[in-house]
Amino acid sequence: MKTKDKIYLNFARLFPNSYMNHLAKLLIYGGEKRNVDYWLGSGTLLALLVMIKIILIPWVFFGGFQRLYFVIGMIVFVFIEFLVYLFTYFKAEDRTARIEKALPDALQLIAANLKAGMTPYKSIKLAARKEFGPLAEEINYATSRALGTESFETTLLRISERTNSETLDRALKLFTSAMKSGAHLAKLLEDLGSDISQTRELKNELVTSTKTYTAFILFTIMVGTPLLLAISIHFVTIVSEMQEKSNISNVGFGLEFLAGKVVITPDFLTKVSIAMLVITSLLASMLLGVIKEGKEKHGLRYAPMLIIGCLCVFYVSKYIIGNVFGGLF
Repeated sequence: MKTKDKIYLNFARLFPNSYMNHLAKLLIYGGEKRNVDYWLGSGTLLALLVMIKIILIPWVFFGGFQRLYFVIGMIVFVFIEFLVYLFTYFKAEDRTARIEKALPDALQLIAANLKAGMTPYKSIKLAARKEFGPLAEEINYATSRALGTESFETTLLRISERTNSETLDRALKLFTSAMKSGAHLAKLLEDLGSDISQTRELKNELVTSTKTYTAFILFTIMVGTPLLLAISIHFVTIVSEMQEKSNISNVGFGLEFLAGKVVITPDFLTKVSIAMLVITSLLASMLLGVIKEGKEKHGLRYAPMLIIGCLCVFYVSKYIIGNVFGGLF
């Protein structure tokens, strides 16, 4: 074992076995050749190096240790580890989506081969075309193993262990059970391919029908919320400036709100607004994932875009409101 691999292995052992097993399954589902030790260890080493660099910044520029940079370094470390998991998860999900997209055409091709008089093994082997992508890889893997000691049905069912697709799993189980019972395979596969295609079309229609809700959520999060927060900060700024300039000793004349002290400062409200926009963007992205794919994690890929968009609109709105309406008071 190389020194680099030993280092990655030691870093990977810092995580619990349950997490490593889960990540190993995601790597298999994503078609990744490298093992979980290499994948997790390299990501952890990168996160650790970035954290150390951030912690050492005060020594380089200020000549001392600062707790703030240590906290930032820990947050960056956790964030990089989270990105490693998300990248693995999305890679597995994308591969699953590509397999399910190619499955109806592959079933129709297998059915056509069966009608031409080919055996089930030959029909499936010839259906492994390059345009089917990862599905062709799994078919080639199964047909090559079928030439060994395992039976053809067993190798087909083993494809389910390398993919995270319930649709493919049900199709393989139906195919193997039909082979054993002597059913009409060609007709069965044609109907199955048609049913899967219709299901995908219904799912796409459902996503299309919910685009209005998606647009409303995006408008509320990326435009409405930052704009209202910017207006709130400008209002607090105006009130604070009016209190500093006024010399009101007695409450009266409808200016009672100027007599008290404003506890919330514009700087504090700005920090709260940034935290609120980041958290709201994360929750909104998860909601979009539920609307589109029925999975919360799937929506996290939209989180960076939402966060950057919200913060940009917030600062632009804050700048415009402060310069346009600032001179009116």
